[in-house]
Amino acid sequence: MASPPTTVSAPRWNTPGRRLLLAVALGVIPVSLAAPVGRLTVAMALVLLAPGYLIERRLAPSHPILVRLSLWLALSLSLVPLAYQWLHVAGLALGAPALWLTAALLAGATLVCAWRDLGAAPDPAPAPAGLRGANALTAILFALTLWTRFAQIEGLAFPPWVDSVHHALLVRIAAETGTAPLSLEPYLPVRDLPYHWGYHVTIATLLRLSGMDLLPTLLFSGQILNALNALTGAGLALALWRRPLAAPVAALIVGLVSLMPAYYLSWGRYTQLAGLLMLPGLAIAWNAALRHRGRGWWLVVALCLAGLNLGHVRMLIFGLALLAALGLVWAVGQPWAALRARLPGALAAVAGAIALTAPWLALIINRALVPAAAAGELAGGGSYNALNENLLWIAPNRLLVALALGGALLALWRRERAGAALLIWVGLLALATNPWLLGYALPAAGAVALINGLLRRMPLLALAGAALLLLNPALVTLPYLWLLPNDVLVISLFLPLALLIGGGAALGLRWLEAARPRLRPFLMPAAAVVVLALGLWGAINSRSVINPVTLLVRPGEPAALAWAAAETPPDARFLVNAAPWLPDARRGADGGWWLLPLAGRWTSAPPVVYVYGPPEYVAHVNAVADTVIGYAPGQEQAIFDLIRAEGITHIYLVDGSGPLQASLFAGRPGFVQVYARDGVTIFAVEEVGSSPSPRPPPSPPAVERVRTS
Repeated sequence: MASPPTTVSAPRWNTPGRRLLLAVALGVIPVSLAAPVGRLTVAMALVLLAPGYLIERRLAPSHPILVRLSLWLALSLSLVPLAYQWLHVAGLALGAPALWLTAALLAGATLVCAWRDLGAAPDPAPAPAGLRGANALTAILFALTLWTRFAQIEGLAFPPWVDSVHHALLVRIAAETGTAPLSLEPYLPVRDLPYHWGYHVTIATLLRLSGMDLLPTLLFSGQILNALNALTGAGLALALWRRPLAAPVAALIVGLVSLMPAYYLSWGRYTQLAGLLMLPGLAIAWNAALRHRGRGWWLVVALCLAGLNLGHVRMLIFGLALLAALGLVWAVGQPWAALRARLPGALAAVAGAIALTAPWLALIINRALVPAAAAGELAGGGSYNALNENLLWIAPNRLLVALALGGALLALWRRERAGAALLIWVGLLALATNPWLLGYALPAAGAVALINGLLRRMPLLALAGAALLLLNPALVTLPYLWLLPNDVLVISLFLPLALLIGGGAALGLRWLEAARPRLRPFLMPAAAVVVLALGLWGAINSRSVINPVTLLVRPGEPAALAWAAAETPPDARFLVNAAPWLPDARRGADGGWWLLPLAGRWTSAPPVVYVYGPPEYVAHVNAVADTVIGYAPGQEQAIFDLIRAEGITHIYLVDGSGPLQASLFAGRPGFVQVYARDGVTIFAVEEVGSSPSPRPPPSPPAVERVRTS
């Protein structure tokens, strides 16, 4: 009797996934050696993906790869700041040896775990139809998004506008000290800084691992984070709608059609960008926790909430609103037992997030909330909270809003919970940024409660409804909140719009497949062609998003700043031009403003985080800046007195920028022109009246010196 044929299975190491892993691991070596940009790319992959992957894989994941990527990013962006926070609490700094050892262990653990995971038997459950094609299409759209983001910074040497200056300073301090930048001394007299720093320690880690200069690190990493929002938006769309087409359509809107978040480059709005990048992972973990009741998922929710707290408090509020919307929609129709079973986990996640960031919360309460409440500054108003309609309806927002509303209506008609949750999320955000709307919403709810209470003979319900009727605009006026201006919501709408449009497209495709069965084999490929064509159109038309007004540094200034860093003493004190900014802050007017974060040189207009210093220091800085801002011909003596009083040693001027110009000092005794090129003039100040005041050393003892050339 012939023996049955035997089948020889391929060796476990010879799986496609393992071959790909080996190719990537071997490719990392030449990429890392080729250039700092290559090392930055490898460092970003390690720092932004590996920590989250090592935690998420323990949850027996069965999510598609796009959903998992969103979780890895959210977890990694949470874990890095949390590590820095608790090292700071313990009085420890992450020195170079500890950093490289941690990176090596992280890389080794990731490779070992990935090798095991990629050698496991494939999941027997079939993937949803069209998922592979949707993944490939999303990958192509992400590549196009990356191309546009890098095209947008081509030829750009400095990040634009105001926020970028203090981001650079905080990243420099975190890189030099190896700890959270809660103290800005001796650069600025600021201790216990109540400004979110999760983004800054992450970029400082990348800066140290890559060996790249400070400014290119900010620009390149910022654009990569910007592009990654397209991937996380796709992951959340796939998780919410559970239909493959929703993912690439959401990636298309976020990456290549909507002006936001690409336009964040013009503002240097990197912290909000990183916060928005974490929201999809938080929402995915929350949904998984509600459905699976796993303790691990509640831990992920706690970690993501804690990371958002350290990264951007406003985005934490956005995240809590999203969780509330998803929770409300999930709770509808659930038995009381299911609600009661989930409540301890949700409370434990919130309590865990509070415990994980307790030192930071204590600092925020003592340094920000209590003083603001005492001064009556928690309420906002005026132009700070005004709705900028030009920003709201900037092209192509009208079309995107219309498409999103169409997707929402289709979702409600099809009784899709995701559509209802997204609409509730936007509504909650609108209420949070405009509390006065409650004056109209609460009385309406009160009227319903009052009528139902009377009809059903439920006096408590009727009394509650009557109380809500009293909360109307005629009797109660609710103020704006200082923390949540309307513009923050407006520039973040791209995410819910993309999710609604992606869901609407997926539902529309499903309706067509049901209505036209004969066309079913052609509909998904046709949709892919349309999405790809729109992606190419968007890539071509979004290669430039920078507003020229936000470019404070002129083309000739990088050379002047490099000269100042090399040719002036560390204790040099620079007078620079200033401009009005917020009521309690002033900003620089040109590249001279960058001398502090780049060269460690004192400047008369410091980065705007100076407002967190002692009140007398803030008042003094504003008075100095106002003297410069208010200069007019005939007031020369006021400037000379300022130079003498502040111990100014150098003056940095740019032709046509600011009220102070080179003609004011050229040829005058006591001022020597030491640099003049490409419209930039630097004067050295000799004796001008009495001796200058003592000069504090501007550069701290560095753990590692950050290259700024």
